[in-house]
Amino acid sequence: MPQYELNLRDYWQIIQKRRLVLVVIFFVVLIPAIIFTNLQQPFYRASVSVQWVERRTVGALLTELVTVTAGDPLLTQARIIKSQPIFEKVVETIGVELGIISKDAPRQSITKAAHSLFSLVATEVIRDTSIIKIDVIYPKPDSAARIANSVAEVYIEENTRERNKQNRLVREFIEKQLEELNVKLKNSEEELARFKETEVPAGLAAPFEKRLADLQSKRQNLLGIYTQIHPDIKNIEEEIAKVSGQLKTLPQKELDYGRLERAVEIDTKLYRELKEKFEAARITEAEKIEDVILVDHAIAPLAPVSPNKPLNYFFGVVIGLMLGLATAFTTEQLDTSIGTIEDVENYLQLPALGIIPYLKVEGKIKKGFVQRLWPRELKGEEKIANMRKQLLVHYSSSSPIFEAYRILRTNIQTEVFKEKIQKNILLLTSSGPEEGKSITISNLAVVMAQGKLRTLLIDADMRRSTIHKVFGFKNRGPGLCDVLRGTVQPEAAIRTITDILMGDLGFDEALKVPGLDNLNILTAGSLPTTPAELLASREMADLLENLRTKYDLILIDTPPVLAVADAVILAPLSDAVALVYRVGKTARAVVARAKQQLVETGSKVKGVILNNISQEIEMRYSYYYHYKYYGKYYGDKKEGA
Repeated sequence: MPQYELNLRDYWQIIQKRRLVLVVIFFVVLIPAIIFTNLQQPFYRASVSVQWVERRTVGALLTELVTVTAGDPLLTQARIIKSQPIFEKVVETIGVELGIISKDAPRQSITKAAHSLFSLVATEVIRDTSIIKIDVIYPKPDSAARIANSVAEVYIEENTRERNKQNRLVREFIEKQLEELNVKLKNSEEELARFKETEVPAGLAAPFEKRLADLQSKRQNLLGIYTQIHPDIKNIEEEIAKVSGQLKTLPQKELDYGRLERAVEIDTKLYRELKEKFEAARITEAEKIEDVILVDHAIAPLAPVSPNKPLNYFFGVVIGLMLGLATAFTTEQLDTSIGTIEDVENYLQLPALGIIPYLKVEGKIKKGFVQRLWPRELKGEEKIANMRKQLLVHYSSSSPIFEAYRILRTNIQTEVFKEKIQKNILLLTSSGPEEGKSITISNLAVVMAQGKLRTLLIDADMRRSTIHKVFGFKNRGPGLCDVLRGTVQPEAAIRTITDILMGDLGFDEALKVPGLDNLNILTAGSLPTTPAELLASREMADLLENLRTKYDLILIDTPPVLAVADAVILAPLSDAVALVYRVGKTARAVVARAKQQLVETGSKVKGVILNNISQEIEMRYSYYYHYKYYGKYYGDKKEGA
């Protein structure tokens, strides 16, 4: 590919040029994406939401220890929802209905089925709320909704059961403590009653013990604020010592009586408080508190969430286009052919003598999509028929193709032969096959003859001769090979307008272009075993010198330069050589090598003819547009129509 800065128009023309590559890659990506998407099993999502509310009962507060709870309670509940016990309960509830397990499935099957639900169920805590969302993805929409609702119901049921289990344990604990305290209270009361039966205390110790208890409580509170050397604490300690001393002065029976009476008082107070808590626990247990509330039920989804067909198709189109464009531009970058007039002239150091646009064959069958992607190579008679349809006799004299060859004729006259085109020999060749050399020289011969030049077209390609077929001659007949062998005179081998009219072209087509009576053709003739030796013989040089005196211009069609030595042999015998180059087909190094071989033989390589120019080939300049516009202006109609 030529190196220059590209603009938007250049990029668009690259896309036009490499559109087949782009289309192939596009469909290679898109079609598998469509097939893969449609072969995937659809999955449906059903969602249900539950609200978790943390409640604390009196019984729970009674048994609650001072602990630090790590983590988020809502996340903990979300994890509990996706626990094995919950899923096993769900399988037991709806497993038979959905066909997940059989009716009398063993525990192992239930556990396995529950484990398979892990990948189908997802939980999510809704931000800034106490709501947990439960999503279920399942191949069947009704089953997805059924599983989602069942998971929520089982979770609520298990949460309520666990909550009530805790309340029952709290009530049982308080009840046990109440029974033990009742026994202790009875023992204290009985011991106090027995003491009163034997002794008659005055109750003198009770005020001192109450005072001592109050002082000790006050001292304990102050120690939480001050140290032991604080004056207030020292004063209280002095009071405590004083009261303790007074108690020691009392009789022993007074001290025993005070102790028993205080024990009864404490046990009575504790019993009363436990009794109240026991009643509260019984009420809480009977309430069956629920921490989880069902916010909304799951309903059967209408559309699957996977596969996302529109999204997959979109990505298939985008990726296909990206890869197609990348491949197209990479192909263009790796293209070693020469893409523009300026590139050809700069690289080969030869002027562009003519620019032959793409020949649109009239009556040609339109190609289908597959044929455009994988064009079939024409061979044999089909190829010759296609070449014959590209002769200028099938086109209007005002068509762009005719104008292209007239410009070529003018350039040859002014640039190659410097105004003196008479008595000259022009050899046309190419670097490789399939570059349109034969049809180019055939049309050039027609337009030269139309310019009132007595023209002789020689088919020197005796290996793959085509000129006689292009002009529709009925048979090969005697030709160049026979003349060089001496079996026939040149005058007998040269074809005239009569042979053209009697051939496959016919009168109607041949007479549409005036001037064909100035065109003579020397076909290749018989097939020789060693064509190079014949062309290098003295007879060939003498023949050209003899014919030079009889014609204004001799055009010689030769095989490709790099294929065989024929063109290199004949080039020095010619007054000028022109290379036919099919733009965008042949690598630049190959064309340069062909030119170099001709130059090394002393040949006068005068220029290059750019053939088969199309909008896709031209990357930089607007000569294709010129011909296209010209054709629209004058109209590509039959002459005389």
